[in-house]
Amino acid sequence: MEDFLLNESFQRYALKRTQEDVNYWENWLPEHADESAIFTQAKEIISFIASKKIQHDHEFIRDEVYTKLQKQIRSQIEYNRKPSGKIRIRHFWYAASAIILIGLSILFVRNNRPASVASTGQYLEVVVPEGQRSQVNLPDGTKVWLNSGTRFKYPTEFLTNSRDVYVTGEAFFNVTHHKNLPFVVHLKENLSIRVLGTEFNVKCYDDDKIIETTLVKGMIRLIKKDDHNRIVQEVNIKPNEKATYEKTNLKLVVTKLGQASKEEETSAVAVQKVKEPKPAEEVEFITAWKDNALVFHDERFEDIRVKMERWFGMKIDIGDTSLKQERFTGKFVNNETIYQILDIFNRPEPIQYSVKNKEIIISRKKKK
Repeated sequence: MEDFLLNESFQRYALKRTQEDVNYWENWLPEHADESAIFTQAKEIISFIASKKIQHDHEFIRDEVYTKLQKQIRSQIEYNRKPSGKIRIRHFWYAASAIILIGLSILFVRNNRPASVASTGQYLEVVVPEGQRSQVNLPDGTKVWLNSGTRFKYPTEFLTNSRDVYVTGEAFFNVTHHKNLPFVVHLKENLSIRVLGTEFNVKCYDDDKIIETTLVKGMIRLIKKDDHNRIVQEVNIKPNEKATYEKTNLKLVVTKLGQASKEEETSAVAVQKVKEPKPAEEVEFITAWKDNALVFHDERFEDIRVKMERWFGMKIDIGDTSLKQERFTGKFVNNETIYQILDIFNRPEPIQYSVKNKEIIISRKKKK
């Protein structure tokens, strides 16, 4: 890494200053394929330091990142320098990459629509308003999708013994595997999820009565602590399993996907029989939001109302109590408007709606 960063010809190549240097290094790389990873990383560092480029949405922390990068590299060079004058490259790269990936990945929050990013000391916080969704890449390569109305906080640098993040709302994680560096997602209600490398969805909105975690791949451990930070319950979740924590009665239940819960089977509400989905199908229902698909499967209209409020960022009121208990199944993948979706709901169950002060009011159609 040091050889690349301090090589003037390589610097000119990274900055595309002369065609001669560009030709030389592009011919050099295919003959040294084992160096390609460090080659690319060094090129990104030089380009970033030279240009301080960052998206317009995040210019307010551009200089902070740039300054931190320079300071971190300088301090690590001095700390890791051997008497011979050689730098321990591995430590140098870890120091540099922790910051450069913030500049090149984390701060480039890839949004379907705008979200806000705030710097609070050692943490960055992404706030996704209702009606919007976002995606974030973390320094370790972990990818995080954030649903509407979600707050996601993470450190600018991960600690040497763990990777801790905090979420309120809904997020899908594709966690990069690190054998000795666990990834911990902190939730409300003294709950946390501990993983090494896996894919899972977590839904934990403040105003929901439950917290849900659905595992797609790998294995996760759901940990419940008391107010004194003592572990009171631990549950391992396997693929195609969902853990549900009920906030009111403090009950934690694990169910296999594709199976109805006892509460659903003994419900007093009369519903139309719907074929139970296969585990893979239920995973798709739960995680479809990250691919911009709005999906309902045998859900109460009241629960759909909450989901649509977050999805479209509009208030919805259902005036008819019995209508709230009606169940619907549907999948919307073409960016349908809320009015188009309501028109589709109107086919099996005649409804009418009006808009007043940016609030949609829904009721049954009166029989003539």
